[in-house]
Amino acid sequence: MAFLSSFHAGAQTVYPQELLERLRAFALLDNVSDAALRNLLAEANWFALPGGQILERGGDNNAALFLVVTGSLGVFVEDQQGQRQLVAHVPAGETVGEMSLIAGSSNHSAQLVALRDTELLRISPGGYEALIARHPRVMVNLMRILVKRLKDANRGRSGKSRPKTFAIVPLQEGLSEAPIAHRLATALAGIGVRAAVLDATAADQTAEWFNGFEQAHDIVFYRGDAPDSPWTHLCLRQADRIFLLARANQPLPLAPLDLPAFKERASGLPDLLLLHPDGASAVLPEHFSTRGGLFQAHHHLRAGHQNDVARVARFIAGRAVGLVLAGGGARGFAHIGVIKALKEAGVQFDQLGGTSMGAIIAAGLAQEWSLEEMKERMRAVFVEANPLNDFTIPLIAIVRGRKVSQRLREHFGEICIEEMPLPFFAVSSDLTTGRIHIHRDGHLWRALRASVALPGILPPVTHHGHLLVDGGVMNNLPVDVMREQGNAGPIIAVDITGAVDLQAQDERYGERPWWRLAWQGMRGNPSIISILMRSGTVGSEAQRRVVREQCDYLIEPPMPTINLRDWKKFDQAIQEGYDAARACIEKNGVPLTHLGADGPAVPVPHTMLAT
Repeated sequence: MAFLSSFHAGAQTVYPQELLERLRAFALLDNVSDAALRNLLAEANWFALPGGQILERGGDNNAALFLVVTGSLGVFVEDQQGQRQLVAHVPAGETVGEMSLIAGSSNHSAQLVALRDTELLRISPGGYEALIARHPRVMVNLMRILVKRLKDANRGRSGKSRPKTFAIVPLQEGLSEAPIAHRLATALAGIGVRAAVLDATAADQTAEWFNGFEQAHDIVFYRGDAPDSPWTHLCLRQADRIFLLARANQPLPLAPLDLPAFKERASGLPDLLLLHPDGASAVLPEHFSTRGGLFQAHHHLRAGHQNDVARVARFIAGRAVGLVLAGGGARGFAHIGVIKALKEAGVQFDQLGGTSMGAIIAAGLAQEWSLEEMKERMRAVFVEANPLNDFTIPLIAIVRGRKVSQRLREHFGEICIEEMPLPFFAVSSDLTTGRIHIHRDGHLWRALRASVALPGILPPVTHHGHLLVDGGVMNNLPVDVMREQGNAGPIIAVDITGAVDLQAQDERYGERPWWRLAWQGMRGNPSIISILMRSGTVGSEAQRRVVREQCDYLIEPPMPTINLRDWKKFDQAIQEGYDAARACIEKNGVPLTHLGADGPAVPVPHTMLAT
């Protein structure tokens, strides 16, 4: 290690100026003299902790204070299920173990794990007492640190930080020289993020050198050379997140990586970058369907599609834009107008999700349909034809649902969700469990068929014996699902549920004879179709309030004269969605981030948009 080679305890030690400067950066040692720092070094013990290794808290480490000089520690606690979860990062320049030091307790509720190769300075309780006896300022600094952490905890601020280092590991032969890391770095530079790539030529550098290099950049890619090489293992030890690189037209290894358990929990399951050399499609080979549980997510990188690289770069920088579209029958056509307005404002959509009609529109966008193609297809299915007229004896539902299934297969084919160019999910409601069902894989048309299965109108879709119906029954605006995917960029939600538009003029109309209602033409009173459609899309008002608070940007086209069954008002709904989105953009700005990699997702005024 860098400092270990130059540090020798004793009165004759000459301490490198670089080491003293680094110690001055610690909040604990703020405004402490050089003499005090030298006394600290004389009392302290240096040691190194390889990435993925647990910091044992017995013996000399029991009630000690630790200064993280290089690298990073992760703080893990046990959740209600007994699983250890990462709750905070302790980067270089910060301290940990203060409470144990003060309390002198050996009961440690958290475990400390090196998230990368780490150098630590350990101060024993006796050494700390001697230090504060000569330099009381250190005690004041420690109290300030603890007060700040308490305030942050009360405000709900997490100690976690955004991933900064990414390992890219090739899984197949011939990929070690693939320029993906450099292409990602270039794309990140294009949005103002300082990114760099390290390869095996840096293998002999010290932990201090790596720490300095990372500090000089927003994002660092560690490019592995082979799955099991010493350099790749160093890359994995240094990485906050792991990307596995593979060609989609070749088999994947049965066991891609063997990660230490705590490293896996700290960085999460690896993401998979799938290269498509022909660039023609993102169709996956049959073997991919067996890889469930090994990857957190996957991204398609098609030859000739620079947008694919740019999208992954936005995910890395925390700027990936998520779009969530609500269900609402014919009112859902407004989504097309909203998308048009956002595209005109320069918004790039990176992941899509929705419920019912919103899921269908989002799926077309994830399939990279143009707006014109979207309009043509939606007009053909819902305006020029009626997919809900294959009526049957209502033992299960009013209509058979075969026409809906046929139309969905006609327009979306047999593609699976995991093969779609852009990340996508749809939401349905599981009547068997009473929970939502999130569709992230399997045939797209079938997921959409479940998401639009209005109870009583369309038969439920069966899934391993469970009955799936319209997602609007339980979650008509699944912003929470998008947020749980870990997207740190802005989430745009479009809610077309609208105000209550289901009213009855006759308080006793449901008790009237059927022939009288028919003779009076219902007289503005809702029919069974309208009642079932509203029941299947209104969702829970309490749940709606919760998810609406989780989005960064909410657009609500009012559409006072368009109800759930006004299929013929196709063009009007699109125009009203467009007008509502334009008004929202002019008032609130555009949901794009122009900040650094660690910056929050914030709206940017329309006048600040780059061309």
